[in-house]
Amino acid sequence: MSESTRKKNKGPDFRVYVGTSFPNGIFCEIEVLAKEHRLAAAQIVRELFLRGLAAYQRDGRISEGAQEVEPLISAQGDTAEIAA
Repeated sequence: MSESTRKKNKGPDFRVYVGTSFPNGIFCEIEVLAKEHRLAAAQIVRELFLRGLAAYQRDGRISEGAQEVEPLISAQGDTAEIAA
C-alpha cells in the first residue's frame, strides 16, 4: 500500500493522532494558553510541539536538562593556576 493511500488527510499536512496525558498543572496551563490565544487546546499542543522540534533541530537535545560540560581540571591530578 503506497503512503499516499494510507494517509487519512490528503491535504498538505500529515496528521498524527497521539493519545497522551499531562499532569494536571500542565493541562491547566494549556487551557489558560488556549483561552489567551483563542485557540483550541489541541492547537496549543501542536504549536508547542513544533516549537520543541525547532529547539531540537537547533541543539540536538530532546530534554531541557542541563547540557553536560567537560570538566576544566581532569581527574589525573592536573593543577590550575589562578591569576591574581
